[in-house]
Order: sequence, then structure tokens, then C-alpha cells
Amino acid sequence: MRKAISNNKAIFLMITIILICAVLSIILLFKYFYFGNGGSKYGDRLDGIEEVLITDSDKENVINTLKESEDIEDCSVLVTGRIIYIKIVFTPGYDLTSAKSEAAKTIDLFSDDKKAYYDFSFTIESADAEDAEGFLLMGAKNKNGTNLVWNNNNTTVTDEEE
Repeated sequence: MRKAISNNKAIFLMITIILICAVLSIILLFKYFYFGNGGSKYGDRLDGIEEVLITDSDKENVINTLKESEDIEDCSVLVTGRIIYIKIVFTPGYDLTSAKSEAAKTIDLFSDDKKAYYDFSFTIESADAEDAEGFLLMGAKNKNGTNLVWNNNNTTVTDEEE
């Protein structure tokens, strides 16, 4: 074996280098894909969130304020990363313009610091009534923007029986 290695030093050296590179590549790929980079999935985008954290009492305040209205059947608040998702279900046949106005008022329930840090995403809906069509509409407010922007493709909500 020694004689074969000494006669083929160049080939033995190349095979050793290739094996070392292959092992290192496998280890690095396994670490990268299996273990990830070890940081948060948001990277550094959530730096400073501790100072403007949305608490359960903040969520409950929004929900309780919304539920004071007789025209709101259900509502929910979900915070994911830097986005606050607010879903409001109005009574059947509720006016779309009034619904947009009610949703916009919920932004004022948050402090200026929180409004400057978080984006807001709204989903408002109302089922059909005898005298009015229902709607399902989404809107958003960017932390840098001043207005709540609504999409322009109002989907009519109907209760279809199967």
C-alpha cells in the first residue's frame, strides 16, 4: 500500500483534497438547510418591537370598542410581525361607506408610536340583506402612509344553499 501511495503521490493528494472538500460541502449544506442561520425568520426587521409591543389588552380594547356597536357581529385582531390584521364582520346589509369609516376609526385606538411602527390590514364583510348587497373588502395602511387604502374589487357575499 505504501509503495502504491508513493508511486502515485499526485493522485493520492488530489483524492484527499476532493474528499475534504466534499465533506466540508456536505457539512455546510446540512447546517444551512437543516439548521438554518439560527436567527429569527424576520431577520432584523423587528428590531425595536419591544418598545411598541401590541399587548393582549391592546387587542381586547380594539375588540371591545368595536363590539360596542350594534352593527358589528364579530371582530378579531391578529398581530404577525409588523402587521396588525383586523377583521370586522358587520350585520347583513350594512352600508359599505359606513363600514370603511368604522374600520378607519380603529387605527385611532393605537398610540402614535404603534401607528408609526406597524402596518394595518383590514378585512371587512357583510352578508346580503333583502334591501342591500353584501360585501367583502380588504384595506391596508402602511406605517409610512397617512391614508387607509381599499382594494377596488368588491366581492359580493351571498349565502348559497347547497
